[in-house]
Amino acid sequence: MKKALVLFTTAALAAGSALATPAVARDRPELTANQIIDQYAARTARIKADLRLTPEQAKNWPGFESAMKEIAKANADRVMAMQTSTEPQKGPLDIIEQMRRQAKYLGERSVERKKLADAAQPLYASLDDQQKRRFAAELVNLTRPDAD
Repeated sequence: MKKALVLFTTAALAAGSALATPAVARDRPELTANQIIDQYAARTARIKADLRLTPEQAKNWPGFESAMKEIAKANADRVMAMQTSTEPQKGPLDIIEQMRRQAKYLGERSVERKKLADAAQPLYASLDDQQKRRFAAELVNLTRPDAD
């Protein structure tokens, strides 16, 4: 059951991040903003459960959780905007406009990742070596362009 939830959550998060390749996103079922946010919440809860934080470590959790909520909201907003602005393309691809959109998207993601790193740092510093390995693996998966 746990593996199925992890696979579902990972697949769903990947579906929500297809902004760099809009054609792929249209092939997947459209998620609502609440579904995207709920999937991030489930992933965040799973990370916390997997870490088995001590009471002292748990004091550093709220900052990370808050950053994850912000990323979830921003991602949901981006996906909703993309879903509502799926106008058929008129004429040839405007590569300059495509580059501008991609730059905007990457800039937004960059700001989000910086906030997440800043929020995760105190938590990460408080973890033991085994917890750090688990947390690092989650962060690597989270920061892949197709993971969220």
